[in-house]
This record gives sequence, C-alpha cells and structure tokens, in this order.
Amino acid sequence: MIDGIDVVRDRSTPACIAAHLRLCDAGFVPRLSDRVNIDAYAVKLTENAARFEAYHHAELVGLVAAYCNDDSRRVAHISNVSVLRQWQGKGVAQQLLRTCLQHAMELGFERIELQVGVDSAGAIRLYARAGFRRMETKGPFVQMRLDLGKTSPMEDNRDYNREIRDTPDHQYAYGFDFDVMHPYMIRSFEPFFNRGSLLELGSFKGDFTRRFLSHFDDVTCVEASGEAIEQARARLGGKVVFVHARFEDANLTRRYDNIVLTHVLEHLDDPVAVLRRVNEEWLADGGRLFLVCPNANAPSRQIAVKMGLISHNAAVTKAEAEHGHRCTYSLDTLERDAVAADLKVVHRSGIFFKALANFQWDRLLSTDIISKEYLDGCYKLGQQYPDLCSSIFLMCERGDVAVQRSS
Repeated sequence: MIDGIDVVRDRSTPACIAAHLRLCDAGFVPRLSDRVNIDAYAVKLTENAARFEAYHHAELVGLVAAYCNDDSRRVAHISNVSVLRQWQGKGVAQQLLRTCLQHAMELGFERIELQVGVDSAGAIRLYARAGFRRMETKGPFVQMRLDLGKTSPMEDNRDYNREIRDTPDHQYAYGFDFDVMHPYMIRSFEPFFNRGSLLELGSFKGDFTRRFLSHFDDVTCVEASGEAIEQARARLGGKVVFVHARFEDANLTRRYDNIVLTHVLEHLDDPVAVLRRVNEEWLADGGRLFLVCPNANAPSRQIAVKMGLISHNAAVTKAEAEHGHRCTYSLDTLERDAVAADLKVVHRSGIFFKALANFQWDRLLSTDIISKEYLDGCYKLGQQYPDLCSSIFLMCERGDVAVQRSS
C-alpha cells in the first residue's frame, strides 16, 4: 500500500470521474478530449466498467477502468489508466493495475488487452513491466496484450546479470565507451562538481567509478547486477562503498553532494520514479545530478534509420532490449522526465559528435587514423551541436517539491 492512498472499487460518480479525466487530459497522447466526449465517456465507464480507484482523502488521484464483460472470448479490455501529475512516479498506477489484473484473473479471463498512444513512452514502459507485450501498431496507437495466468503481474523478473552480458551481435559496452566517452564525460562534469560525497547509480564493473576516485574520497555505488558488483569490488576494494540493490529498493540513509546516472535511465521500467527518489531522498541541499543517456538523434542512429536498420531514431533495437533498454532518449524527452520528477534542469549539453556506430569506432581506434586532436574536435563540436552527440547531458539540482506540488 502507498501511504495516504486508499484503493477502492466503483466508488466514483460520473461527475467525479469526468473532473479527474479533465485534470489528466494533457497527459494522454493523443489528448483524451480529442478522442472522446469526456462527460459521456465518464458515464460509460460508470455504467459498464470495473473501476479501480485511488483516493487521497476525498480526491480521486488515480483511475484504472476495465471492461470485463467479453465472456465469449474470455478477453478483458483496459479502457483507462490515469493518475494526477503530482501523484505520478509513486506507484499509484502500478498498484491499480495490479488490482485490476488480479480481478480479471479471479473472474476467469484468459487475456487482457489495451491500446496506448505510440508516443506514450512512459505508459508503454509501465505496461511492459506488468507483462504486456506489443502486438501491432494501428495508426497512433499500439495494441498490447497480457496472457493472464502465464505472468505474475507487476513482479520484477528481470535478470540483471544476463542483461550485462554480450550477445552474439552486440556488446554491452565497447572500447569506445571506456576510452573515449568516459574521459569526455568527466571533462563535461568537472566544472559542476561539488566538493564532498558522490553517489553513482549503476556502477557496472567499476570502469567509470575508478575515474571519480581522483575527485572524491567518499564514493558510494548502487548496482543491481551481482556479477557486476563483484567485479567492481575486486577492482576498487575498500575505496568505494557498494550497495547491491535495484534503485527502486535501495535503502540509502544519507544524502549526497553529487549523484551520477550515466547510460542507466534508459534501462529503467519507471525512470521518473527513480528520478523522484534522487530529488526527494538522495540529493543534498545544493547537490547536483549528472544525468547522461545515449542520444536518439545521434547521426549514427539517423544513418541507421536511412539504411533501414532501425525504424526510427528512438527505436529500441532487439539487441538493446536484450541488454535491458526500455527507451531511447532525446534531449526533449530526457528533460521531460527530469521535470516530471520535479528536478531543476540547470545545464543541458551533448557529449561527443558521433557519426559512426560503437563497433566502427572500436575498429578505427585500433589504427592510427584517429588522432587525439580529432577526438577533441568531435568533443568540442558536440558542445556546439548537442542534438548530434553520442550522448546527451543534463545537470540538475533539487527542485522545490513542496512549492511545485501545491501549485
């Protein structure tokens, strides 16, 4: 259960539901009001759908509605999932979905389906975490399906050790990452470093962690893969405090002056929820978050689209999905999620202009074709054209949560 939230069935009136949906309207993609008459839709839900409602005192803050009346095909249909913005990232949607799926299973339904906007990346991640699979795209919507009884709803069954292993056609990390990107990331971060402590979320095998030891004496790392953390401990020993946990579960009892989250956010099922933990629980007053993700608009990816290798810039490839990727960020969507977590974006930039894929860079770096001056030129060009960089970078500070949520 979530503190302060009551989950109930079928309490709301049509007027209450309509008021709730209007407050959530801008969060639907496409907007709900562009697709339905909200008042009529609220009446339809009240009369025909099973409704799973989250209340904070007398306010309806979350609603999942499902039609469980297709007895002939034993298929249920989720028609609505909505949570007020100030309650997003707190597990409200997950709890309501879990209750809805359990209800459908108890009634004997074999499958549950839904449609979601093709551009609703956060919602798609939420449903994928619940066990839904993408079936087909119809215009602006993606059809998703969950076979009930074959999946335990909303349980985290990811194998983080498997995700970090190389696949036959794709490595988890390349020499380009270690030898080129890591030094230039540090170079981008240095002007903004605070004195004091550092928390690295996602340390992998400690390669990037090692570069922070010349800047900080107080370093803590959180890593979900047991195999990775064993190798990191072997390399770095007592110089670093390691916490073996998922970010969603990590119990950190202090705040940090610097937090680093590099090439990790795209792996998370609910990135906004983790960013909220950073903002509300882990950043010290005056602390800074260094947030870096691979860039959907990197020229190497745009070229891959033109070659027909991927469908669009932000596509998640099969190999990326095997390594745990859930999305591919661009500057605007990365800032969207940071702002949704109430973080204050202070600086935005890109790291390293990149027109070649990582495996191509690895081959080039083994020759004398690429000079240090050329690499520096790509780094400097990236400052001028951040949207064409290998990675995108936001430096964020704590937002004033109390003020923002009362507005």
